Amino acid sequence: MTEWNKDLEKRILRKSRFTLSFRILRILILVFLIYSGYMILINIIADKLNISGENAYYSKLALEWTVPNVRGDFDFEDENMTFFGTKKLSYNLIKKVGYDDKVIGQATLTKRIAGISSISFSHPGRKQLNDFSFSLPVDPRTERKLKANTSPNVWETLEKLPEGTVGELAFSTTSFMESKQLIESLGKYDINILWMPLYTGEFVDYKPSGWGGNEDIIISDLIGLTGGNEHDKNYHESLRMNRLDEDTLTESEQLMLKNMEELLNKPQSYYEQFLGLGHLKQKYQYLKEKGFTVYGAVVTGPVKELLKLKDESFIQGEQLGEVELWNWQLEDKE
Repeated sequence: MTEWNKDLEKRILRKSRFTLSFRILRILILVFLIYSGYMILINIIADKLNISGENAYYSKLALEWTVPNVRGDFDFEDENMTFFGTKKLSYNLIKKVGYDDKVIGQATLTKRIAGISSISFSHPGRKQLNDFSFSLPVDPRTERKLKANTSPNVWETLEKLPEGTVGELAFSTTSFMESKQLIESLGKYDINILWMPLYTGEFVDYKPSGWGGNEDIIISDLIGLTGGNEHDKNYHESLRMNRLDEDTLTESEQLMLKNMEELLNKPQSYYEQFLGLGHLKQKYQYLKEKGFTVYGAVVTGPVKELLKLKDESFIQGEQLGEVELWNWQLEDKE
């Protein structure tokens, strides 16, 4: 039997400290390996399911439908998924003035496995993301004729602008029109049609979530028709139409219905709370059954060409958007 002494005590304490330190280190390494393996696994799953691509595609789609002449850039940046299953991605916000795309801000998506997912927009130097509003031509409940409020001095401003500029103009129409009818009415002008507000049965099939006005009725949760978008199996944009015209209209309408069908197969919370597409089912059913009825447009082109719209009797509630230096290619219009 070994006699107890100070040296033995020190050796035992050193051995105990070494053993304890080794065990703690081993536990830390094990925890690190488990954490690393878990993070690698959930990010592989996220990549395999293409969570970033899917959310980017549908959020850009919702943005284009609900915000006139604003869309998400083709590319996006995403971060690795966090330990708690939160995925973040961002992309630039684009506005088209003339033929050029202008970056006006950024969208940031925060998608959570558990908890509330959200989309936020930053637009430095701008009061809000969109300044345009569109008035219904008649009250669907009473058929009472409505008159849209016109922004002051729109035509006077266009008259004073030099020919070497292009601009963005929004307007409502004095009556509901088929989408094809409005495009044909604007076909003689050298302009591009970018967005048209859609009537989807508001006040008849459902009550809109947000609206206001007295002599005019402006719906805040409306959706609009844009050039068509389509994706491949990885949710990369395989087709994008940058304007609406007689050649692109039918396909753009078909692609909008197709995209709406895809969204309606997802949880209601996804397209309503996350993407902000309220009453999507009712809107889809109306468009599917009754076709595409519009009551305005956002257009862009040379400012002197926009000025010619002043003579059209079906235009009301005009609003001038942004103006840029010349970036247009003249076309021959019969």
